[in-house]
Amino acid sequence: MDAVVENGEVPGFYHVKYQIKGNPLLSIIIPNKDHIDILDQCIQSLLHHNNYQNFEIIIVDDGSSDETVSIIQSFHDPRIRLVSQVNGGVSRARNAGMKKAVGAYIAFMDGDDYWYPEHLELAADFFNRHPEILAYANRYMRDELEAIPPRPPSYPESIRRLGIRGVLFMNSSNVILNSSLASRLPPWEETMPYGEDGLYWTRCMRGTGLIGLGGSVTSIYRQRASSAMHDEHYQHVSLHSLIAPLLNELEAMKNPKWQFAVHYLVIRELHPKRLLSLNVEERISLTGRIRKIMHPCLNRPFLDSYMKACSARAGMEQSFSALMDRTMSVSYTHLTLPTNSLV
Repeated sequence: MDAVVENGEVPGFYHVKYQIKGNPLLSIIIPNKDHIDILDQCIQSLLHHNNYQNFEIIIVDDGSSDETVSIIQSFHDPRIRLVSQVNGGVSRARNAGMKKAVGAYIAFMDGDDYWYPEHLELAADFFNRHPEILAYANRYMRDELEAIPPRPPSYPESIRRLGIRGVLFMNSSNVILNSSLASRLPPWEETMPYGEDGLYWTRCMRGTGLIGLGGSVTSIYRQRASSAMHDEHYQHVSLHSLIAPLLNELEAMKNPKWQFAVHYLVIRELHPKRLLSLNVEERISLTGRIRKIMHPCLNRPFLDSYMKACSARAGMEQSFSALMDRTMSVSYTHLTLPTNSLV
């Protein structure tokens, strides 16, 4: 076994990569807060129902108030490492876990989600066949229940440009990154209460232009009432906190072709209910900044038409739908370049 120490470009991120040819060590990062009802199932599935066993599990407890720490400590497996921190949010927990990771690859998983037995196995096999690809994501299903539903048929895996399709394919429980890529990226944005995953996936484009997309559903992405993605929580998040980091990333992007995925993430937050929560001055200021950095191919008149509809409080939904359709259409046209189907 060879150990290679890498000093990441982002301060504080250091990775010791233990690489066994054909059997790389994978570091599984699991942020946890008060998931006592389902975390045990999550750990059990990794330890006993997983086809791939060369991994470490780094569970970062984000200030749980229940007995989840005791649950974690009850597993006497040297591959499990517990990191405890004062409640600081899921992004801070993921950053803390990544600093402890020593694997050649980093796999993200939320404590209330589920992986099928072949999730890591398929990823490791893909990276062994395509070591030049630094990011990978398998298909997933959304579910609000704790049951394990039947899976749909599989499709051929592929390699795509990491544009809007790649970003929309990714979530916080199905992505696996080469640690060399992760060490070059900015950390997870700790100030974002929602949407931090979309921002992190777009930042992956700073270090790679391609992603491997698995053809089989190998994970369940649960959206429970306590989830940050749930409407009950999302509706109270300010528009500025959602969009400002994305606009900063958009302005920093050097390759215009990669901007379309970020455009989509920005535009989708401008739905009427949220946009009208701003006063007129705030609305004009925000949309003015968006318009200034919007790619010409997105046809700024669609945004202008939507703004006029919001001002008149008439035809807003139709105008917003037209803006979203235009954004999606242009994004797919520019970023869905030939797919390499793999055998």
